[in-house]
Amino acid sequence: MRPIKLELSGLNSYIDKATVDFEKLTDRGLFGIFGNTGSGKSTILDAITIAMYGNISRNTKEFINSSCDKAIISYEFEIGSKNTKRRYKVDRTIVRTNTGTKTSYARLVEIKNDETETVLADKVGDVNTKVTQIVGLTANDFTRSVVLPQGKFNDFLKLTGSERRDMLERIFNLEKYGRGLIDKVRKRKNIQNQSLRDITSKLSQYDGVNEQVYDGIEKELEELKELEKIKNNEFESAQQKYTESNEIYEKQVQKENYEKRKKN
Repeated sequence: MRPIKLELSGLNSYIDKATVDFEKLTDRGLFGIFGNTGSGKSTILDAITIAMYGNISRNTKEFINSSCDKAIISYEFEIGSKNTKRRYKVDRTIVRTNTGTKTSYARLVEIKNDETETVLADKVGDVNTKVTQIVGLTANDFTRSVVLPQGKFNDFLKLTGSERRDMLERIFNLEKYGRGLIDKVRKRKNIQNQSLRDITSKLSQYDGVNEQVYDGIEKELEELKELEKIKNNEFESAQQKYTESNEIYEKQVQKENYEKRKKN
């Protein structure tokens, strides 16, 4: 995300409208925000966070100036590289209530190359969701990795487990290798589990059929195959003896016929 311009009023020490032109500041590359304590350095970062996500990173509701009844913020930024660059602007109005503050107006637009604007969302919930989709970071991700609150850098370093994994996936657009891959594996696992349940259900119809019975029948089959070989050998031997005996019988018949002829 590349900041372009920030306008704010009624926020902390900024009673009147103030404009921060980031394009001018970034002309020479790196820039810094300096000032005395309470001069409004952190408020600039707070304004960006409020504009995008509707809340402040320092866990306080007391950010509207005591002389104002509302805070008005407009933040313009770019997303993408040189060939995929897109510009957006988000506007919010935060009003004071009896219980704290609330967003009374929110709108997110995309600014085209010809400076025309297309409204992407104009409701608080829709703006929050759309900003998260565009930037690729939730409010927690943003305040943990981009705009770190004072004294919270140590918390960022100590992120562990699923929080670190999920945030890094969103920052580096790795969902397809992380959560996306997990979802694919889970779907395939569910399919295989369903197939296993179907097979188990079909096998339950054959009562008494199990692996031990199968092994016993397979062993018996091998024994029968061996017995078949023995019987085949015995049959071939008997067949050969029959053939030999048949030849002898035919010769005996011939001999008897010759004996009769000789006698006659």
